[in-house]
Amino acid sequence: MTQDDVDTRQPVVTPRSLEGLTNLESVAPEQEGADAENMERALTIIRFTKAVEKIDEETREADPDVLVTARDRDASLLQSRIAEEGRPVEELTPGGLEVKFGPGLEDPWGWATSLIDYIAGIKRHALVRPPDDTVEDLAGDARIAMASDWGSGMYGAPVTAKTIADQGKWDVALHLGDVYYAGTPKEVKERFLAIWPAAAAERNRACNANHEMYSGGYGFFDHIMPAFQQRGSYWAMGNDHWLLVGLDTAYDDHDLDDEQVGWLTRLVKAADGRGILLFSHHQLFSRIGSQGPDLRKALAPLLEARAFTAWYWGHEHDCMVYDPHPDFGLRGRCLGNGGVPAPRRSEVRQAPEVGRAPGVTWHRLEGNDKAPACDLLDGRNPYIKGKEEKFLPHGYMTLEFAGPKLTERMHLPDGTEIWSHTIDGRP
Repeated sequence: MTQDDVDTRQPVVTPRSLEGLTNLESVAPEQEGADAENMERALTIIRFTKAVEKIDEETREADPDVLVTARDRDASLLQSRIAEEGRPVEELTPGGLEVKFGPGLEDPWGWATSLIDYIAGIKRHALVRPPDDTVEDLAGDARIAMASDWGSGMYGAPVTAKTIADQGKWDVALHLGDVYYAGTPKEVKERFLAIWPAAAAERNRACNANHEMYSGGYGFFDHIMPAFQQRGSYWAMGNDHWLLVGLDTAYDDHDLDDEQVGWLTRLVKAADGRGILLFSHHQLFSRIGSQGPDLRKALAPLLEARAFTAWYWGHEHDCMVYDPHPDFGLRGRCLGNGGVPAPRRSEVRQAPEVGRAPGVTWHRLEGNDKAPACDLLDGRNPYIKGKEEKFLPHGYMTLEFAGPKLTERMHLPDGTEIWSHTIDGRP
């Protein structure tokens, strides 16, 4: 399957989409002699301008003609609102349909203040916890397909979905989170559920993520979870040799509350020597970006006891395979390259090359005091037309269980295998 077979007409917010909103102060009405109103006016301008600047910053690092994401709530909700309300103006060569700020063009100040009021009024969805400590049954020879940061609905993401669907029946299809721009119900329906290969798996599961929570989590809790028949935002399944645990690291951003930690601790104590695999959106550590100090603190006793065999996450839009952590023993796997254009890193391309696969290379980054050494993926992305050499490859990961042995594989969207490794889960 090629991108020519994919409907790429998802709305894309570009810098041009923001025309009419970039100089909000010039259209803001003056408030004479009303100190409180002048203060509110100034704060609105500052907040809105910062959101626009954040989008502009991310665009400069990527490309003005591709979907860019901002790890910023206001910016993501601004992108989401324009994507949903803007008028389509042009099909973009790399994929997607550019939209422009439209309905409020005659009154940009009114539109901007309405958006700020909307953001301020968003209340988080109630957290839906699993009703008990039940561990769902998983076949001893289970096959799992998973992706992270996949919910763009564009580029390599739909290709991955079709490939997974064509590869036979999976026991689990798993998304580690992030639907763009802000995980709204509309975005969840159009960029995620309409494309996700749900019918290819006996069971579908998802992890909550920061972009879903930017809009309050309603897309995740009210749409993804019911569609997947998922009883809680964190979950567990297992067989005789393995315990698989999906964490919610987004309801408390990049953290876990005491109740979830207690639930996980009870599962670990009852694991009876099985290998334990964790799945989440956020990373415990990173060789290239931010760390997870709150996760590390929350799980310190379990980490120090070397309770976990491996941990799979996304959030960073790269693909990285870590060496076992020197203190915690676990193997970290980052598979955040599911569906967002991520610029190739010059520092990675200059690092020693340690492996080749069709169309890609693996480069070695030595460990430091924050994270173990890792192999990091580099290569071109054929699904971003006209920009193929600029962006990292998209892809997904599969897990195949055979008794105590687990084989991990990284794939490109068309199914090409680019890395594999077997873990023996026996103590």
